[in-house]
Amino acid sequence: MSYNYATDRGLIVPFTGNLTITRNDEGKIFRCDDTSNVTVTIANDLHTGFNCGFVMYNTGTVTLAASPHVVNQSGKTALSTRYSTGSIMVLNRTGGQGIYGDIEILVGGDFA
Repeated sequence: MSYNYATDRGLIVPFTGNLTITRNDEGKIFRCDDTSNVTVTIANDLHTGFNCGFVMYNTGTVTLAASPHVVNQSGKTALSTRYSTGSIMVLNRTGGQGIYGDIEILVGGDFA
């Protein structure tokens, strides 16, 4: 399997600028190519078990921001070193769908 195969299939997603993670991003790896700082917002409609990864591929900083009803249980929010990696996973969903429920996320890897 080649690198191009992975990007063509949507598994590795290069991005610059701010980004919002949604249900459609399950299993993707987001490669930040930005030299500036960016914010990645975590939407509150993700399901239990949702996961995705991040790679800081350039010199900026990736900062996670939680939408209302998203609780970051680890408290880690920033990738700031070139080639650092990390991921998020939804551990629990309480209440109903969308804004009627809260989701708990865990952030791991090189996030600080």
